[in-house]
Amino acid sequence: MAESPRVSFCATDLNTVGRLKESIESVETLGKIVGAPFEIVVAEGPSTDGSTEALRSLCGSRPFLKVVTHQQKNRGYGRRLAFEASSGQTIVPFDTSLSYSPDYGDLLRRYLALSTPRMLFSEVCALSRESILKVGGWRDLIGGEDLDLYARIIVAVGVLAYPTGLRGSQSARMSSFARQMRYERGSWIRQLRRIYEVQRDQIIGGNYRVEDLMDFNRRKSWARRVSLRVFFTLAYWGSRRSAIRPFQTDRNNYLVLRDALLESLDRSDYLELHWAGHEPRLPLTEDEVGYLSQRSRRWHELGTTVDRYVVPK
Repeated sequence: MAESPRVSFCATDLNTVGRLKESIESVETLGKIVGAPFEIVVAEGPSTDGSTEALRSLCGSRPFLKVVTHQQKNRGYGRRLAFEASSGQTIVPFDTSLSYSPDYGDLLRRYLALSTPRMLFSEVCALSRESILKVGGWRDLIGGEDLDLYARIIVAVGVLAYPTGLRGSQSARMSSFARQMRYERGSWIRQLRRIYEVQRDQIIGGNYRVEDLMDFNRRKSWARRVSLRVFFTLAYWGSRRSAIRPFQTDRNNYLVLRDALLESLDRSDYLELHWAGHEPRLPLTEDEVGYLSQRSRRWHELGTTVDRYVVPK
């Protein structure tokens, strides 16, 4: 499609009927605050809870809402399909199980005014169409698809970090596990297979080793860690048989992302946005803090930057 000076909010959806309307309405508010022409593009998979019908109903009163249907239970595929059906120069991925604070509309407006090729990283991210095309776009991964893309974009064009975690945002939060299991509501065997496939693709998307995954779970009990090592090893073997190969640098992609965010915060890149009243905050779990303190090349180098911006969650 030909590019236009608009913003395209893109999502993939499956079985979120109880959260869908609130999410779309919050994104619509963001688009209106941004002040540029915008569209919302949703790639709708084979939902069984009425989400497809709900989206069609929402389209009736919202000409800027476009729905593309498909039959894949694959988040990366849906992301790619929504992107390909969009026409904006700036792409803003979102999750239809989440709602977003209106304040992010002003953040996006200020980001657009910078006309920078760097990716904006916040609870609402923004990427240029050019950068997505430059690195090859989303790949057909059912887990780790965003990390896989973001790492490639960071290496190619850089990142501007402004994480905040605003109150009132993402009020309809679901765990990452719950978001994935919307995609499989069959027998326990099919659900178990889904869990394995998600972990396999997260290994590809993150370019993880088994030891990386074990380090994220170092606080688990001995028995739990034994079972996890077996599971992670099987998923790792599966990842090496996949046709999709990990994006590889000298670090895994999680570290590529986190190191880049810390560096951007240390440089105070966020001051370029002149977004008053919101102090940058990088929420991390205890497991993430433990992992980064051991593995991140920037964690100790930046010292007080970490203490200032990292907020345990």
